[in-house]
Amino acid sequence: MHGSLENRPKVWDYETVLEKIGYGKTQWILLLVSGLLTITTVAAQQAMGIIVIASQCDFHTTQAEKGVMMATRTAGLVLSTIIWGYISDDIGRRKVLVYGTFASNALQFSLMFVSDLWLFNFINFLAGISVGSVPAALYPYLGEFNIPRHRAVTINYSTMFVTVSAIIVPAAAWLILSYDWTITFGDFVFRPWRLMLLINLLPGLIGGLVLLYFPESPKFLLSQDRTQEAIEVVSWISKFNKGKPIQQVMDYEEFTLKSEDPEGERLLSDSQSGGILTKIVRANMPLFHKPHNLNFILCNLAVFGLFFGSCGVQVWLPDIVNKLSGDGNNSSTVCEILSVPVGAPQNVALEDCTVHISSKTYVDNLIVGFAFLFGFSIQGFLLNPLGRKNVLFAALGGAVLSGFLLHFIENPTGVLILFCLYILLPGLCISIMIGAIVDLVPTHLRSKAVSFCMSMGRLGVIASTNWIGIMLQPYCNTTFAIFTCTLIGCVIIVHYLPIKNST
Repeated sequence: MHGSLENRPKVWDYETVLEKIGYGKTQWILLLVSGLLTITTVAAQQAMGIIVIASQCDFHTTQAEKGVMMATRTAGLVLSTIIWGYISDDIGRRKVLVYGTFASNALQFSLMFVSDLWLFNFINFLAGISVGSVPAALYPYLGEFNIPRHRAVTINYSTMFVTVSAIIVPAAAWLILSYDWTITFGDFVFRPWRLMLLINLLPGLIGGLVLLYFPESPKFLLSQDRTQEAIEVVSWISKFNKGKPIQQVMDYEEFTLKSEDPEGERLLSDSQSGGILTKIVRANMPLFHKPHNLNFILCNLAVFGLFFGSCGVQVWLPDIVNKLSGDGNNSSTVCEILSVPVGAPQNVALEDCTVHISSKTYVDNLIVGFAFLFGFSIQGFLLNPLGRKNVLFAALGGAVLSGFLLHFIENPTGVLILFCLYILLPGLCISIMIGAIVDLVPTHLRSKAVSFCMSMGRLGVIASTNWIGIMLQPYCNTTFAIFTCTLIGCVIIVHYLPIKNST
């Protein structure tokens, strides 16, 4: 026995060791943690669509100011996500996740007690910067605890929690905002909508506390030449998953792990001159040179358009539906109703101001959430037989038709179906486009390409939310026409992209 052990190599590849340990509690709990952190990241933005309605008595907001409220957190995400990604390559994924999550939670908790609109927006912007650490570090951290065979499936299930958030947010809002109560501290009035801010941070708080128990990614430690620490983490995984020492699992008393090639892993250390922004620019420059530049630029334009046409409208959906539900005449089109000015009276005392949110607002948003869950569930079954490009054409074509019909349909049920398709179909296209980007650039540029494209997408959300806030009421038909034309532009871009029709 000892002779056979001595003949075995003492240097093991990390993923080989991980496969011998097997999939277990470490991976399952990390998947749950990633889901909780994803829910907190997305829920805060989704809930803002309801909060801007419920808080209009406190802040006396105009439509344009509501747009700014919805965009501030996304603006923080845009500015920080790429930077957080590079920092996580330097100091560690877990450290970035823990610090960013708890900082974001603390800032969001403080928002509960802010009574000035612009201070609220500023703190929300800082919370966006903090929570930008989650999408930047979460997927590398989760993926590096899984072998390649499980990695893609695990990350796919993690992203499914976005749809769970789209269901939880309106359900929680319906429960909390159905009660009309206030707690007064001098001039400060605590209303139910402030409690929503606390509810939205709880998944992240729980996920962050669980993450404190987990170690740093062994793959990251190996890329930093911290081999002994990586071996200790692998030993921890073995004991947690199997209840056995790693030596017993590997059937070897002494072993070491093969070092990771640091090239491409420690991007912040590649250049000795310039600050972090300079290094980020240098690392992304190959994406804008031949042979990748044209396809990459087209992908960015398409992703910007999809976020602009889907996510921006979805954020405003609660406000739009609430106004539609307040109209007693079922023979009016969407724009005929939305063109009527509605808002909190500017000269009414806070204690006399009331906001009504129709139950239809919550129900319709729940329907959209379940539609996303259903759409993502069946999307995978359609991609292989139909091809990605054909699915993109069909989805975008359906969205364009829905946008066109919204100008004319008066039936409330028909309007809901059209709005659902108008938001859902471009939203489903986003994940397909991100997959296409991965295929269109080489391996060493993929993470940077996806990160850059997601930032461009969030810029689309900022542009969309502010555009709706300013233009929807005075120029409703023109606003929806611009969204529809943007989706037509996405169809044209998809036509020219060399997206493979099979996966």
